[in-house]
Amino acid sequence: MKEMVKNLITSTNDILENVFGIRIIRRRGIALGISRFIDWKQLDRLPAIDTLIDVGVGPDGTPDLYERFASQKLILIDPLDEAEAFVNNEMTDRDAMFFKVALGSETSELVINVEEDFGRSTLLEVTDINYVSEPIDKRIVPVRKLDDLLSNQVGLGRVGIKIDAEGFELDVVLGATETLRSAKFVIAEVRHNHESFKGGYSLHEFVNAMHENGFVLSMIMTAKPLIADLCFEPKAELG
Repeated sequence: MKEMVKNLITSTNDILENVFGIRIIRRRGIALGISRFIDWKQLDRLPAIDTLIDVGVGPDGTPDLYERFASQKLILIDPLDEAEAFVNNEMTDRDAMFFKVALGSETSELVINVEEDFGRSTLLEVTDINYVSEPIDKRIVPVRKLDDLLSNQVGLGRVGIKIDAEGFELDVVLGATETLRSAKFVIAEVRHNHESFKGGYSLHEFVNAMHENGFVLSMIMTAKPLIADLCFEPKAELG
């Protein structure tokens, strides 16, 4: 009976997600709410760029953005071996450069908690509401500022930035003040409402950091119980 109920719930969740774009989020058997993917078609509204910087490539990359900017140069950044394997195996037809480091607000070394779902791997400690399972590995990784990482890169032109750093998004921005000067947009998976990482930033702190760099919220790509994919653009260019 338990297995039948489990299969029924799984099937219902699949229908809600695939047909209606709605997913029920559960942690430890508790339904936190629903996830609705609002409008990824808004990617078509992003301004022109010369280089796309993808912070947090993961094992599968960010296909929608790679397709949207099919002829642009790619700067791909992720500390995991699994991300490096993706780049080496799947991105050989693109003008792409890969850096196997984590990004932050200062140069250091930190331990990354590698989860079975590699995209959930994090430099931080998850809270109960964000807990899925124990890490399958712990690895020491180098941490660099984006500004330092790109200091010797020339010809990047206008850049677009995507940040998915599992709770470290604010630190990435704090280490990217120079790079942001040439950015036309920043899409970030931002934490909100609940503390999903111990000692993590608040939504207003991230928004304030973007404001201090001259950016304002221009689009909401997705909204979920613990996170939202938000797009920021330079205030001076929005008219």
